[in-house]
Amino acid sequence: MSKVNNKHNIADPVTTEVVRGWMESVTEEMQATVVKTAHSLLICEARDATCALFDRDGRTAAQASAMPIHLGTLAELGRRFAAKYPAGVAQPGDLYIANDPYAGGTHMPDIAICAPVFSNDELVGYVSSMAHHRDIGGLLPASVSVNARDLHAEGLRIPIIRIARAGQIDHGVMQVILACSRTPRSFRGDLDAQIAACNTGATRFAELFERWPVETIYAAFTNLTDYAERMTRAEIEKIPDGEYYFEDKLDDNALSADSEPIVIAVTMTVRGDELIFDFTGTDKQVESSINNVLTSTAAVVYFGVRTLTGDHVPNNDGCYRPITVTAPAGTIVNCSYPAPVASRGLSLMRIEDVVIGVMGKALPERMTAANCGQYTMVSVAGPHPDTGEHMIGQLGGPVVGGHGARATKDGIDVSSHGCTNGSILSMEISEARYPMKFNKLELWTDSGGVGRWRGGLGYFSEVEWLRGNSSITFRRERMRFQPWGMQGGGPAPLCKTEYVRQDGVVEELPGKIEFPLKSGEQLRYWTTGSGGYGSALQRDPDHVLNDVLDGRVSNEAAYDNYGVVLDGNEINRVATTELRTKMETSV
Repeated sequence: MSKVNNKHNIADPVTTEVVRGWMESVTEEMQATVVKTAHSLLICEARDATCALFDRDGRTAAQASAMPIHLGTLAELGRRFAAKYPAGVAQPGDLYIANDPYAGGTHMPDIAICAPVFSNDELVGYVSSMAHHRDIGGLLPASVSVNARDLHAEGLRIPIIRIARAGQIDHGVMQVILACSRTPRSFRGDLDAQIAACNTGATRFAELFERWPVETIYAAFTNLTDYAERMTRAEIEKIPDGEYYFEDKLDDNALSADSEPIVIAVTMTVRGDELIFDFTGTDKQVESSINNVLTSTAAVVYFGVRTLTGDHVPNNDGCYRPITVTAPAGTIVNCSYPAPVASRGLSLMRIEDVVIGVMGKALPERMTAANCGQYTMVSVAGPHPDTGEHMIGQLGGPVVGGHGARATKDGIDVSSHGCTNGSILSMEISEARYPMKFNKLELWTDSGGVGRWRGGLGYFSEVEWLRGNSSITFRRERMRFQPWGMQGGGPAPLCKTEYVRQDGVVEELPGKIEFPLKSGEQLRYWTTGSGGYGSALQRDPDHVLNDVLDGRVSNEAAYDNYGVVLDGNEINRVATTELRTKMETSV
C-alpha cells in the first residue's frame, strides 16, 4: 500500500475521520475474532469481551462497541501495559497478560491480553482484548463464589507479565495458567481467541501506519481525543452547576439475608464543564466477594456520562478527561487489598443505579428511572450424567429484567442494558448442553413500575432438572429494595426465587445461595422489571388498554394504579375520568 504524501504531517478533518473509521473497524474486527473463535458460551454467545487500541503512551485510541463496563477498565490497563513495556522494552511479537484487580483489572475472571504494534521497527501503539473466563480456579466452579473471604480464594491472579516473545508462546507460563482451571481445554481455547484478536488487531493497526506517516496518525488521534473532550464538556455545561446527591442499597452483605443493607451513595458536583463524582457516605467493604475496586466504579461513571454524548463521539481517552471519580479507600466501591471481588457484578449494578439516579437529579428529562438493578445469574456445576464431563456454566435465558422508563417512552421489556449490555444465552443451547429444560419463560405481568411511561417488564422462568445431580448457585439482588421510579413514577416489584423439591414442597430462597439440585426438582424465579416515569394517572388510557390486552398489565392494576375502567376490551371513558379525578383528589 502506498503511503499518502502529507508534506506537513497534519491531519485535516477528512484524514482525521478516515483514521477514526479505520481504528474503529480494527476494534470491531478484533471483537468479531474473539466472539467467533472462543470456546465458552460466556464469550461466543453472551459476548462478555471487549477490544481496544491504545497509543504508545497507553491512552485509549478506540474501543469496540461491546461491554461499556470495560470502558474505564481497559483505559487504566492500557496505561499500565505501556508503562511496563514501553519503547525499548516492548518487542515485535510480544504478548502481555494480566487480570489483577488491584493493578488495573476488575475481577480475576476478566483476563486482558495485550500486544505492542510496530511500524518500521518503531513502537506506535498497543492492541488489547479483555474477556470473562468461565473458570480460573478458586473456591467453587465458575470462580465467582460470594463466599470467598479474600482475593486469594478466588483463583488465578496474574500480574502484568509477558506471555510471548517474537511470536512464540511461553509454554511454561501457559501451563501454570491452565493448571489453575477446572476446564483447561476451554480456557486455552478462549485465551487463543484473545491472542488471535490481538494478532489481527496488531496487523490491521500497523497497516494504518503504512498509509500515513506516524506524525499524521498521531495528529489525527489528538484531534479525535480533543473532539471527544470538547463534546463531553459541552454536554456537561448544559447541567446546572451545583451538588446533587443520591443513594441506594444492596439487600445484604451476600453472606446472610438478615444482615444490614449496604448503602452506596454518591455526590455529583458540577462545575462548569467538569464533573466530580464523590462516593463518600458509601458503606465499608464487606467480607464477601461483592466488593469493587475503584477502576470498576470509575468505569460505571464513565458509562453514565457517556450516555450524554451519543455514538457520534468516539470512544477514546478524551471522554474521561473532564471527569473525576473519588471514593474513600476500604469502601465497597474502592476496596482495599486483599478484599475479594469475584462477584462484583452484584454491587456494580447498584453503583450504576446511583450514578444514573444522581444524574437524574440534575437532568431528569435525559435519564431513565431505575433499571432492574440486578443479574439473575444461575450457575450450574457438576458431572454430566451422560458423559461424566464436568459441567460449568450459566443457565440460559435472560439474566436481567426491564430497562427503566424514560421521559418520553416506556421502558424496554427484558433487555440487556446499561453498563453490562451482554447478549442473552439462548435457552436451546442450555437445554442441549445440560440435562434440564425450561418449562416456562414469560413476561411477568405488572412487573414494570407504573407511570405516565411504564417501566420495562421483567420475566418469570421455571426450570426443571431432568437427570443426575448438580450444584446450583444463585446470585441475585432486589429482593428487599425495589427499582425506583422517577418524577412520580412507581417502583418495580421485588425479585423472588422458589425451589420445588422432589416431594413437591416449595421453599422460598434468598438471593444468594449455593445448594444441590436433584433430578425432577424445579427452580422458579421472578426477575423484576424497572421503575416508571411520571404520574400513572397521566398515562394515556389507550396505552393502558393495550398493555392489558398484551398481558403486560392486569385489569386490577389498570384500575387500582392507572385509574382506567375497562368494560371488557373497551375503555369506559366517563368512569375513567371520574375515577382519576377521585384518585388525584385523594393523593
